Amino acid sequence: MHIKLGNIKDIPNINEKIDNSYNGTCFAYDWFLKLKNSEKILKIYDEKNNLIGFMPIFNNKNDRFITQSTMYIPYGGPVIFNLPNEERNKIRYIRNMEKALCQYLQIHYDEINFSTDNNIIDIMPFIRANFTPELRYTYKLDLSVGIEKIYKNFGGDRKKDIRKAKKRNIEFVVDSNVEYFDVNKAMKWESKYGFESTADFVKKYINKTIKNGKGMCFVAKENDKIIGGVHIAWDLNTAYILYSYYEEEYDDVAIAYIYYKMFEYLINNNVVKYIDFEGSVFESIEDWNISFGAYQSRFYNLHWNNKDNLYLDVYNYGDK
Repeated sequence: MHIKLGNIKDIPNINEKIDNSYNGTCFAYDWFLKLKNSEKILKIYDEKNNLIGFMPIFNNKNDRFITQSTMYIPYGGPVIFNLPNEERNKIRYIRNMEKALCQYLQIHYDEINFSTDNNIIDIMPFIRANFTPELRYTYKLDLSVGIEKIYKNFGGDRKKDIRKAKKRNIEFVVDSNVEYFDVNKAMKWESKYGFESTADFVKKYINKTIKNGKGMCFVAKENDKIIGGVHIAWDLNTAYILYSYYEEEYDDVAIAYIYYKMFEYLINNNVVKYIDFEGSVFESIEDWNISFGAYQSRFYNLHWNNKDNLYLDVYNYGDK
């Protein structure tokens, strides 16, 4: 296998290929990469010079650096179009692809930071190439089991939240025109900690997901006041919870109720099979995700630099 630098426009029908791939996500769609000013990709070829996948190169001021923020791009790494059927050949195929990527990346870049999606569980070629693996967890629900079974697996506090919301006649609104969803409030945490995204980008991104039929906003109203909102984006198989907020003078009942009704919306409209809570490194948020009966799914952030500097603080996330 070998790698060539290219552009997303080099691959016709790239979004369709992503949807039909082994592991592609909506964070590799061409319109998402264009919004991120990250149209460069690494094209992956087999021994017969057939294109078998690609890896996005997320934009950085330094062309010799690859930096992917999992705050805004949960999954990056290689997208594999096809895999052999036999399990032993799948393992070899993925490892050969990862070896080719390691060789190319370490020749052409000085510092590399990116994440894999949670279908890529074999990262041994990266480890052997001295990448530092950072183990991360996300939390997911299988929506195909139906809303009744999902609700049954909610923790007691979440069930109490749903009962409170119904008793208070909180209204669930599908906000397809982004009429009610407040982007600035949804970015309050990011603003506090100085992350790089802007409200302007998020507005463009949210509107793009809805326009392309790959996302939606949902809000909760009480007495005509918006008390919370959630935005999700999705690909063929999975929806990802990306932005949310609630009015602190109320409580988090709004988000719990939106989640519940949002799951129901996705199921009733046959949108996707899974919902991904998009993980968190913060224990309190993990506990919140687990309280919906979500199961744990691992993925990796991979780090390397050409100075042989160890990444000793990859789990030092600060306070929230």
